[in-house]
Amino acid sequence: MTFEFQAGATAQGRQFADQCETLLRSMGFELSGLLRLREVGVEVDCAATSPRGNLVWFEFKGSVQGTRPGLRRTDTMKKAIANGALVSAIDAHPPFVLLASHLPVAGSGMAMLQTARRLGIFDDVICLYDPDDVRRLRAL
Repeated sequence: MTFEFQAGATAQGRQFADQCETLLRSMGFELSGLLRLREVGVEVDCAATSPRGNLVWFEFKGSVQGTRPGLRRTDTMKKAIANGALVSAIDAHPPFVLLASHLPVAGSGMAMLQTARRLGIFDDVICLYDPDDVRRLRAL
């Protein structure tokens, strides 16, 4: 049963990453793909150059099924925050933006996200399915 859940989660994660990449390309980003930051032990899901010529690192966290998709799962939120904290240890790193399918709306997930934002762990957190959020990508 665990294998089936993990296989499904992996497939959904790949589908969401494809959606993120499609959106970024449609907005004029040039994608360089996965980036391994060996000095801090993190893989950035996608390094990209914005239409303005700025390098941006993206973390993708999302799915389309389940009762707690995207960042509504606290374990997913914790992994995103850990990756962001490790990235923040790199001097003069480019903006680190979290693209999510769903954001928490209450509880400990919301508290974690608010704290991470206050600490500057992410340069932005964008819900892929919220047009107001997506517009902020144009400023990168």
